[in-house]
Amino acid sequence: MKTYILQHVPFENPGILEELNAKVIKLYENNHILPEEKDIDMLIVLGGPMSVHDDIPWLNHEKELIKDLIKNNKPLLGICLGAQLIAEVLGGKVYSNPKGREVGFGIINKETNEYSFLPQQLDVLHWHGDTFTLPDKAKRLYSSTHCENQAFIYNKNVIGLQFHMETTKETLSDLVEADREYITGNVLNNTEEDTMTYDISTENQEVLLSMVNYISGGQLSGK
Repeated sequence: MKTYILQHVPFENPGILEELNAKVIKLYENNHILPEEKDIDMLIVLGGPMSVHDDIPWLNHEKELIKDLIKNNKPLLGICLGAQLIAEVLGGKVYSNPKGREVGFGIINKETNEYSFLPQQLDVLHWHGDTFTLPDKAKRLYSSTHCENQAFIYNKNVIGLQFHMETTKETLSDLVEADREYITGNVLNNTEEDTMTYDISTENQEVLLSMVNYISGGQLSGK
């Protein structure tokens, strides 16, 4: 199965998703080549500090690729910015969350009785200030106190996650180093020390890879 990962900035990288042995396209590099839909079996879109509304040529090309994948019923996973891009392509509205920025670790709660491989609660890393309306025909998977739409699924092969389960201690260090100013004033009241010393749940890796396996129709477990 030919899997591609789109990476927007150096400090938000695949983390545990490196287990998938996917081809990583670094969109921040000027010489990157965006793959065509016909060459992709599954696409994973990572996070980044830019907005879906930014007028960036490669960001517009990325939206077109996402649209083509959805049209052709290809497996697609979006994380943070990736989820927001998918939501917008599906007709959702992406906007600044009036409840504030969620940064650091916090609990999300399951909002459906379906998908038995998903636990009732997850303790995950948040790093976002935007949110989105739930696209038509999408199902909400998780929510939190400060963000109603934390995760959704569209059909059986498209999942969007506002949060980061791909994060490892090493990738978290890179993120904090590059974007530590974003932590100040977050609604979860997490400090840099709180975030850096947090014991990341090993459940997150298992659940994320289960999601990958599900949208791929069982073709790729990541293990």
